[in-house]
Amino acid sequence: MEERLNLLCDAGLIDRDICDGMLGVVIQLETEWAIVLRNEQGEMAITHMANALMRSRRGEEIGPLDDELLEEIVNSQVYTQLLQIHRAMLAPFDVTLHPNEEGYLLANLFSLWMASKE
Repeated sequence: MEERLNLLCDAGLIDRDICDGMLGVVIQLETEWAIVLRNEQGEMAITHMANALMRSRRGEEIGPLDDELLEEIVNSQVYTQLLQIHRAMLAPFDVTLHPNEEGYLLANLFSLWMASKE
C-alpha cells in the first residue's frame, strides 16, 4: 500500500501532502475502524481516494455514482457509521472533495466495511 502511494507521488500523479495524508488514512482505517485494506480491494479504494483528492484539487469532475447504488448505501444500517468514518478520512486534507467523488468514496468504504465484517 505504502509503495503504491509513493509510486503515485513519485510519478507526479498525486501531491506529497496527499500521499502522506493517505498513509495516515490507511493507519486510521486499519487501527481505529478495523477495516482490512491489505488486499486488492483495499489498494483500489485507497488509490481511488488519493486520485479523487487530486482531481478535486485540480477542479476536475467525474460523473456521479449510480443513484440506486448510492441509495442502497444511504439506506443501509451502517450508513451513519460510514459517514463518520468518511468524514474522519477526509479531515486531514486541505481539499474540498467534489460531491460526485463522495459517492464513489462511500461505495468503496461500504464495500470494505462489509468485507471486513464478514
